Amino acid sequence: MMNHKEKEQLKTEITVKTAHIKTLGNWLRNSILILLITGTLGFWGLSGIQDRFLPDITGPGRIAVGWLGSIIAVLAFVFAILVLVAIQNGRKHVLKLINTLKGVKK
Repeated sequence: MMNHKEKEQLKTEITVKTAHIKTLGNWLRNSILILLITGTLGFWGLSGIQDRFLPDITGPGRIAVGWLGSIIAVLAFVFAILVLVAIQNGRKHVLKLINTLKGVKK
């Protein structure tokens, strides 16, 4: 059985961890946005497509933009996966804390 002080500490910890999970959600959104933008730049730079809306860059500059975009896209993808795993594990941990607070044993 927990006393009142321990319960309040546990409630505070649940609140803080929930706020951290929301922050991780923002990181996930931003990393996916960066992934989409740099992936598009990488595709544009390495594919050689011509479009009237895109700048007419040819040669090594376009290839460099393509490789740079591709590398950053891969890094953003890996970061997004790591953040997604952190969110899932954080939610599991918060649920365990809530079960502990309620007195449910697993």
